[in-house]
Amino acid sequence: MSLVTVVSMVKNEEKFIRSAVESIMSQNIDLELIVVDDKSNDATLNILNELQEIYKNLKVMTNNGDGKVNAFLQGCSLAKGEYMAFFAGDDIMPVGSLQERLKVIKVMEGPAVLLSKLQVISDDKSIDGTLLPKKKGKGSTSGAAIMIDKEAAKYLLDIPKSLPNEDTWMELCIKFLPFLNIKSIDIVACNWRVHPGNSNSIRQSFNIFNERFSIRMEAIELFYQKFEKILDVKSKKEIIGLMKCEKYRRKGNFIAICFTGARLSDKIRFIFYSNSFFFHLKKKIRSI
Repeated sequence: MSLVTVVSMVKNEEKFIRSAVESIMSQNIDLELIVVDDKSNDATLNILNELQEIYKNLKVMTNNGDGKVNAFLQGCSLAKGEYMAFFAGDDIMPVGSLQERLKVIKVMEGPAVLLSKLQVISDDKSIDGTLLPKKKGKGSTSGAAIMIDKEAAKYLLDIPKSLPNEDTWMELCIKFLPFLNIKSIDIVACNWRVHPGNSNSIRQSFNIFNERFSIRMEAIELFYQKFEKILDVKSKKEIIGLMKCEKYRRKGNFIAICFTGARLSDKIRFIFYSNSFFFHLKKKIRSI
């Protein structure tokens, strides 16, 4: 049995997929890599099939349903590892990073969630090399920065297939489920490639970003409906505040967002995404 399973959902990544797979396979650790191709219309699947002939611990398949979440969960359902990590088809896994993360999570009590950092790769020199998050001792809740054990997988991977992505659901679990054992480390788990093909970036136009962000935020209400009975009073209040923030954001009512029960940082985020003026203002402040 492989000790760690890395799951990757990919689509139209012919330019980057070879380097992504090779960076994972160069980790000095017992692992299996499961890659699910979400019906690419370029050479991605052909390249993956070639790599599967080289790497016997690489399993390649195609999405047996529709949507990114279905592809992601399909890969996760076949995982044999005691621990699970996630990766994209256009990123690079730093040498030795998976081994270093494993050392930490192996001594954690379950259900265990280990958060690491991302570092940007970009042709844009203003953001290339940026560490996310910048704060020491704080890990990212983005998919490639997360490692989990089997106990935590029961919750983080219980993702409604109606959602367009897995990240938002997993972030909500990490933020609000009281029984998860969460630890952050400063290891860079992923060199995150920022480019025009990224699915949801502030570098896009407001209209495109707003449409995709609205669909992603449907995760908040679905999460609340599923876990309401086990959430503490403080978390319930905060999630209800997030739902109100999203309601007012869609209406462009940035003033009403200020009076919700969400955290200040969340209020600010929803205000920035409430109309094109604030959105472009945020672009000037932060370009990722």
